[in-house]
Amino acid sequence: CFKSSSLNDFMRQGASVWRETRKRLTDLLQEGCSQDLREDSALVGRALIPLSSVTMHLPAVIGDYTDFFSSRSHAENCGLIIRGSAALNPNWLRLPVCYHGRASSVYPSGTAVVRPRGQMHIDKKDPAKGSLYGDTKRLDFELEMGVFVGGPPTSPGSTITMEEVEDRIFGLVVMNDWSARDIQAWEYVPLGPFGAK
Repeated sequence: CFKSSSLNDFMRQGASVWRETRKRLTDLLQEGCSQDLREDSALVGRALIPLSSVTMHLPAVIGDYTDFFSSRSHAENCGLIIRGSAALNPNWLRLPVCYHGRASSVYPSGTAVVRPRGQMHIDKKDPAKGSLYGDTKRLDFELEMGVFVGGPPTSPGSTITMEEVEDRIFGLVVMNDWSARDIQAWEYVPLGPFGAK
């Protein structure tokens, strides 16, 4: 599965395979452990590539993702930006507030961000005036943590218990999430953001 351009096949193998692979890699790379790699200079040349020669790629083909609205201070700040009030909606403290994201907008580090274009209020105080189309004037960046979920696929209607969660977390990434707040303010009612995220 490592000849593929992504880690998706490996991610489907499950936690026991991930742990065994990590253990073997640690054994190969940790000083004082296995000599298998150190004793084969040709293999070292193929296996270990200088960071300056590496091009970053996404580790997996991302078919779907969910963005959780889980930080209280972030939820209050967004309320101020979009609604003019830091008051949390009543459901925020009682259920995971999230939205379905567009996987096509996930890129690796170094990719230029194109300023989003979309519809926004002409006059936020009077929505009856309609909208105009143009470049966002309120582009916001957020530092977020992404979680890659792996393991065998689940069937429709099945759930993963809290006890199983740790065996489904393949890895974590730090990411920038951008939001076009003026476009989001226009489009998020009633169904949530689309072009703004």
